[in-house]
Amino acid sequence: MINSCLVLEGGGLRGAFTGGVLEYLLENNLNFERVVGVSAGACLGASYVSKQKGRNRRVNVELPSDKRYMGIRHLIATGSYFNMKFIFEEIPERLVPFDEASYFANPTEFDIVISSLNTGNPIYLSKKDQMDIGVGKSLVASSSIPLLSQPVDIKGELFLDGGVADPIPIKYALGKYQKAVVVLTRPRAYRKDVTGNNAIFKFAFRKYWEFLKTVVKRNEEYNKTLDFCDQMEKDGKLFILAPLPEFLIGRTEKNYEKRLGLYNHGYSTVKQLIEPLREFLNHT
Repeated sequence: MINSCLVLEGGGLRGAFTGGVLEYLLENNLNFERVVGVSAGACLGASYVSKQKGRNRRVNVELPSDKRYMGIRHLIATGSYFNMKFIFEEIPERLVPFDEASYFANPTEFDIVISSLNTGNPIYLSKKDQMDIGVGKSLVASSSIPLLSQPVDIKGELFLDGGVADPIPIKYALGKYQKAVVVLTRPRAYRKDVTGNNAIFKFAFRKYWEFLKTVVKRNEEYNKTLDFCDQMEKDGKLFILAPLPEFLIGRTEKNYEKRLGLYNHGYSTVKQLIEPLREFLNHT
């Protein structure tokens, strides 16, 4: 158990890269005191904390080819492009069971990030919170993409994707630890366009002004966070793992071979960097 924090960015099926990274860490018994996951990063991180080798490949690389996993027909029928019942009920309860007992028995802390519609702020759900709310419901809230998913009601308050309010919770991690490892799902040089048209968001969230303000400035804040990550890496406080541009896929990538390629790329990336990673973690 290493006195450090592992931060997992979201990104839908781009999380295949994260899945490959986590598989290698599991195989080599590399554990952290705390994992912080956002959206897809939280889903992938849960299988890492439950120590289920191979589960992320099955759930996030292979099963998205199943027509029940995602698609426009699900968006029309349920208000969510990703079939939440299939992903968070059918898969973990029957098809690829999630070992909740092992998850909670693991001493590694695990925080799931969600975004409040009322305040626009991030909420970090601890394992204790998840025991009360339910791991599945916590992951659904963190993975509910604005416009592509319905908000999730938790004790009378509505929540959406944690990536809206804190897509890369590195400041949260460094507020608790001297150093952290972050797994990104886009290449290092990537930055978001800050001049996007927010008209559809302004209409959809017109009743949630604080959340809307967070949505409107999210791209600018995301870019600032990446700049902060670069600086923290230079200062020796952060170790970044990120995919190369040629492996980049979409959030809803339908091509199995591309998802598998990204997964294998994540595995090989951390394998190649394992010695510098260990040195970074062991250096005080």
